[in-house]
Amino acid sequence: MNTERVSRALLMLMGGLCLLLAGTASALQEGAGLAQEYPGDEGIEGDPRVVFVERFDEDLETIFDRYDEVAAPDRMQLDADTPSDAATDASLLMTHIGGEGDSIHLFTRLPDYEEGYDTLHLRFYVKFDVDCWPVHHFVWMGGQNPATTWPNPQAGQQPEGDDRFATAVETYGDDWRWDFYTYWSEMRGNPTQTYFGNNFVSDPGFEVRRGEWICVEFMVKLNTPPDERDGEQAFWIDGELHRMDGQVVSHLGPGFPRGSWNWDTWTPDPDGDPFDGFRWRTTEDLAINSLWLSLYITGAPEGYESKVWLDHVVVAEEYIGPLAVGNN
Repeated sequence: MNTERVSRALLMLMGGLCLLLAGTASALQEGAGLAQEYPGDEGIEGDPRVVFVERFDEDLETIFDRYDEVAAPDRMQLDADTPSDAATDASLLMTHIGGEGDSIHLFTRLPDYEEGYDTLHLRFYVKFDVDCWPVHHFVWMGGQNPATTWPNPQAGQQPEGDDRFATAVETYGDDWRWDFYTYWSEMRGNPTQTYFGNNFVSDPGFEVRRGEWICVEFMVKLNTPPDERDGEQAFWIDGELHRMDGQVVSHLGPGFPRGSWNWDTWTPDPDGDPFDGFRWRTTEDLAINSLWLSLYITGAPEGYESKVWLDHVVVAEEYIGPLAVGNN
């Protein structure tokens, strides 16, 4: 037997298998990330990979001064309920009251917003009260050209490609399931030919756990150059990507996962077609430059209180991961 020929054949076979898997599987990190170097997130703001940090460990006036727009400040307060492993003793409690306005939010342009970023991760902790009314829209990250000091989602309108894009991790109302809600230049419309955020995971079993702290992280990677569809997005819950039917479905990019479109909904299916990838932008003048910590609830009965806590917000150019064990 020619051992050299056999070895060469095995190498070719392994190489082909790697190429096949590259188009169908996620290679993203899970579990511990850069946060492991900073127990309780203490000092994480000094890491050169980190862009923005909000721990809600100062008075509200100081916190609000960091943001370009604050909506319903009277519905926000500091609270002693924090995630385990947090090194601070306060979180932000947003209380929505039915009949008294839909939106509570903090919006800011990120540092270096004029140039923006091609890849960013946003990690935050959230706790939904067990009696919280279904949430209509939640936390967003995106880009606007030019950058504005207020959120500009333009609901129902498809972006042009040189003006804006935005994506949010949502809890999908009455379903209380995790998914994306995304606007970009090649998004799909609904049967009425209007454009509302597209969703991609479509798993009714991907339950949002109420009454406990959850670590949420999502990532946007822009297409480069602007005429390519090599953009990506992903999200993790408690440091884990979501899998269904043998494939990662919470990480989407050129060639993965497999599935099909039904109007504005992508449904993963291992026997379906490879996902095209994202053409987030048609010009490099558009980049990631904004953060929107939003609680938007509609349809709640008059006077109905819905409580949502946020804490340990970190924006970085690499995977962040859950909090490391601190001294709390």
